[in-house]
Amino acid sequence: MRAPGCLLTASMLLAGCASAPLAGPVADAEGKRFDPPTPGQSVLYLYRSSLVGSEVIFSLADNQQPIGSLAGKTWIRVEIAPGQHVITCSAPSYAPLTQTAAQAATVDIGPGETRFLEVDVWPGLPLNPRCMATEVSAEKGRAAVAGGNRAVALRL
Repeated sequence: MRAPGCLLTASMLLAGCASAPLAGPVADAEGKRFDPPTPGQSVLYLYRSSLVGSEVIFSLADNQQPIGSLAGKTWIRVEIAPGQHVITCSAPSYAPLTQTAAQAATVDIGPGETRFLEVDVWPGLPLNPRCMATEVSAEKGRAAVAGGNRAVALRL
């Protein structure tokens, strides 16, 4: 009797995988070239490489301005002005009494720089997914972006 229960649970988890709006294949390929930013700008890549928590879509903001959403194995590239940027991510909570503020990463980015932030699930109470953003090396970030799909950014 245990096998049917496991199969049911596995099928429910797979059916619950969320998706973010994806950019087309041309935009995906362009972002994976890792072109430098336009003069006077900087580039920030935000990505999710883990399938853990893939049933949750994270909404992202830069200095409180929405920039897009990420599901598992997706990424966004945004050109931003040089300076300090506070990146926040949030996820819907199904336990309203236990909502937690979004985790933030602060990035000081110079003109012409390209930086990478990994957005991931942070363990929390059941039904209350939380996320955090962590800066990673260019090597790790490029590999994760190359293995994912480009999500639509609200801000280019």
